Amino acid sequence: MADQATIPFGARFWRLWRPIWRLRHKGNGMLFPPLLLFWVLLLISPYIVINRMATWGWSPAAWAEYKPVLEATIPPQDKLKVSRQDERTAWDPKSLFRDSEGRYLDYKIPAINWTIWLYLSLFGYYFAFYAAQKNDRGRAESLVMAQAWAVTSWIAYPVFALLPADIDLRWQLGEMEGIHGFIYGAFHALDEPFNAWPCLHIAQSFVMASALARWWLQRKWTWAVWLLWPAWLGLCISVMTTKQHFIWDSITGTLLGVSVWAWMMRPGFRHLDRLADDKLPLDRLE
Repeated sequence: MADQATIPFGARFWRLWRPIWRLRHKGNGMLFPPLLLFWVLLLISPYIVINRMATWGWSPAAWAEYKPVLEATIPPQDKLKVSRQDERTAWDPKSLFRDSEGRYLDYKIPAINWTIWLYLSLFGYYFAFYAAQKNDRGRAESLVMAQAWAVTSWIAYPVFALLPADIDLRWQLGEMEGIHGFIYGAFHALDEPFNAWPCLHIAQSFVMASALARWWLQRKWTWAVWLLWPAWLGLCISVMTTKQHFIWDSITGTLLGVSVWAWMMRPGFRHLDRLADDKLPLDRLE
């Protein structure tokens, strides 16, 4: 058995993966990626509850009597100087960024309806597990990504719960019809305008894109990697142009993703690269 003390945290595989690891050969190995994806989604599922904590009055910031913002108290929108947030907000992230006239920069970023497609591209990254090699080395690398994905979420959740912020930007989208109206309406019904920072959309997509780039390079798909990072940058911009996040959220989301990659993924992958196939640290999973 490998000495766990010598294995980087990112390559110390959690025992909770054991049930799906034992099924890794089922369906010629094609069953493992969807099972792993399901397991990760189960681990990060508390997002939905935390997303509604401030709305329901469960967060510390909402314990005070909630008084909704009245439209009559809001100055003309073109002034963009008065926050539309209420008592459910512990700290207003957009307060950090104003122009020389005192207007919030977050309000000045244009709403671009069609960038919802870039925003929704996050869910395409969920299938990155399919790009890993269909052997135990590739599956071990998939676990490195899975653990980093889960950790980014569990780092962010306490911030969401203790420092909620009403993402008071959706009013800038205006009235929409057709496919955009349907998509935004459905998305807003599922995702309350909280869980502001750090932006998990950016943090999680960076973790997945980093692994995807590694696996595509293993396949010599350099062209795909050259397309991947501009697409990821478009996703980062879209979190603001769809009025889903503040500038501060994007900055902290990027820092979270890069930090987890540097702390878990890079050391984990490098450790696996140094080992022969029969020496991979899989003892906990057998």
